Amino acid sequence: MANAAAVITWIALAGALASFIAGAVFSARALPRADLRLRVLAIVAWPFALAWFRTAEQSARINKALVAFIACLMIAAAAWSAAANLHRLAR
Repeated sequence: MANAAAVITWIALAGALASFIAGAVFSARALPRADLRLRVLAIVAWPFALAWFRTAEQSARINKALVAFIACLMIAAAAWSAAANLHRLAR
């Protein structure tokens, strides 16, 4: 069971990475006429730059990516905790 929880942890971390990349791509596409520094900042720190996006469609996509990112991190933390406890109990 500890191995299954560890696999779930890695799958959730891969989902978190994919969600982060999706949010970065969406934020880069939302600022087409911005200067290069602002665009790089939006790509790197897109969870903190949600106020920059004006249209509802842009904000909705980025918010969905943020929710998916946080959900994947929570699942990874829970699965990591379960794997650690199950590994400790198996000894």
